[in-house]
Amino acid sequence: YILIFLIMKVYIHFEEGDKPHKTSKLVIPKSWVSKKQVSDVIDLFVEAYNKANPDHVLETKNVYLQTQDGMKVYSDVIIENNLEDLFDYFIKNGTYVQKKVTNVDNNNNKGKVRCKNYGCNKYFSPTEEGEDVVCCHHTGPPIFHDTIKYWSCCPDKKAYDWDDFPLIEGCVTTCHSTVDPKVLIGSANNNNENDKPVTVLKSIADYNTANPTAASATTSAIKSASQENRKSTRKEDGTAQCRNKGCNKIFTYSDNVAESSSEELPCRFHKGQAIFHDAIKYWSCCEHKKCYDFESFMNVPGCMQGHHDDGVIDLEFLNSTMKEVV
Repeated sequence: YILIFLIMKVYIHFEEGDKPHKTSKLVIPKSWVSKKQVSDVIDLFVEAYNKANPDHVLETKNVYLQTQDGMKVYSDVIIENNLEDLFDYFIKNGTYVQKKVTNVDNNNNKGKVRCKNYGCNKYFSPTEEGEDVVCCHHTGPPIFHDTIKYWSCCPDKKAYDWDDFPLIEGCVTTCHSTVDPKVLIGSANNNNENDKPVTVLKSIADYNTANPTAASATTSAIKSASQENRKSTRKEDGTAQCRNKGCNKIFTYSDNVAESSSEELPCRFHKGQAIFHDAIKYWSCCEHKKCYDFESFMNVPGCMQGHHDDGVIDLEFLNSTMKEVV
């Protein structure tokens, strides 16, 4: 039987030498399994490890994976059929890759030059004429934003991995060129006329500025909370679990309101939504703090401060006391 996983989960451990030890559970998306290499999985762990241990950084190219039984895993092979679901793998120092034969341009390309048009890269002879110099290419530079890849001239045709990106067909047909483009890589912030408008997340301070007569800007920030059916998390032992996003702490609800006079309000939480895209995890309100494993994601400090929400506490009181963390 052939098992097909919608997602794959692996446990990566680093327990080498005097450096800090770490274990992470990584969730590998379906789109990665048949296209990405084992080194891409290692890179997810390494990035999270280096963020947590900036004085003891690892390099993906200098480590490889090994099973608990001592079986080495090539770093330059496809994930599928080389990593197993729910397995433990250990980061080891060194390299372990398959031997590759370096490909040399064949004789057909001797005397030819590579086309410089966006998205072409084919070889041609400057002395050729007719169909041999016809080139289908893009007119704008490529844009790489997070995991999204696309050509600035074709913003509606986006790719999420490097295998699909070169397959995006050019939008114009002219002749091959040896002229280097002025811009090699475009900026995601420089939208052209064809780009769709980007939704901008506004802070509570922005809302206050735009709405000086509003009773409370925080009311807008958590408007959806007042519309949902709130469920109490209180227990008979006097404790409750906070419903604020990114908190979920267990607290004593009798102390929750009693601390209202304190400058240090008891709850740190996020005002946005949790975003999971491929292997990246972040909060929409703090999108500059991206993580690759759940441990790091859950440790991203909240951008708001206020009281715990147990589903019973008065919403107007919550709204009036919450504030942004500077």
